[in-house]
Amino acid sequence: MRKLLGLFTIAILASCGQKEAKEVQSTIFVEQQLKDFIVNHPDWTKDEATEKETTEKFKHKLINLSNEADFLKDMPLQLKEVKDTSINEIRTKVAMFKAYGDTSRKEPSLLNYIQLQITGIVSENQVNDLKVDQKYTLSGTLHTQGKRADVKYIHVSDFNGYDLGKYTFVITGFKPL
Repeated sequence: MRKLLGLFTIAILASCGQKEAKEVQSTIFVEQQLKDFIVNHPDWTKDEATEKETTEKFKHKLINLSNEADFLKDMPLQLKEVKDTSINEIRTKVAMFKAYGDTSRKEPSLLNYIQLQITGIVSENQVNDLKVDQKYTLSGTLHTQGKRADVKYIHVSDFNGYDLGKYTFVITGFKPL
């Protein structure tokens, strides 16, 4: 019986040993792509020349990613305003969405360090269901690609972040958060 108790104790202690923490992949396409880029470019901000070169690579990568069907996938955005405008001389409703910081997110979440603006072309019916300041995830198709000049690494005081630019999408659906 003692041997059995000893073996049981050893088995419990062995199972309590340190386990390697697995890197959890984000379901948010943009966040995961940014995370992967950072991992592949650990010296991004090592010095001014490296930062400039790496940021240029990031700009090209991000603009190409905006063509991906998953670009908006699960990205939480906050509706800032809805307005009337003209696109190609056609009266259109647009909804302005922006990424936002959220203190309830897990600390290492890159979402709190991302700036992103989506101009959503929306229908009259969609406008009726949208509320300013509400948070949503969107689905849509790219209408106008962003400009590389808008994509940048941000240094402001103690804040380091990522401006992912401005894009226009035809909104095909949205879900409130």
